Amino acid sequence: MDRQGVLRRVTRFGMLGLAALGIMTVTTGAAEAKSTCSTGSKHVICFSINKIGTDQYAVHVGIDVKMSQQDAQAIIDQNGDPFDSWAMGADWFDNAEFRIPLTWVRAGANGLSAEFDINVPYNALDEDPDGGDELYARVRLFDQRTSTRTFKSNELHSPF
Repeated sequence: MDRQGVLRRVTRFGMLGLAALGIMTVTTGAAEAKSTCSTGSKHVICFSINKIGTDQYAVHVGIDVKMSQQDAQAIIDQNGDPFDSWAMGADWFDNAEFRIPLTWVRAGANGLSAEFDINVPYNALDEDPDGGDELYARVRLFDQRTSTRTFKSNELHSPF
């Protein structure tokens, strides 16, 4: 085999490999979610935005709050939802963009856990006219026996 033939084959297979890598990058990038989790001394909160269609995004928030199982169950058993969640624009003033409905809540040995989900069009995520969108999740825990506690996730930045 001559040097030119080897070079042509290496070049051809190299180009095919790069093309395949490019296709994998494009297809996996479109399905990839942006997510962030943060912790405090007695909680963990996660916030994600995942493109699920041409103009649709799945927004998800999950939170675990450390407390006794008895306290967690007492909060669930009170009147009304124990939590609410909002997607907030992170600007010089924090504006509420949209509510994220509670979809699951549970008391367990490690405390109180909840999840929130909604599908929204891109314009719901577009909170800045200049295109530099920054969103975070705000979750409030309503404990009628004591007070309301507020938790904030880290920010996610566009493009989403």
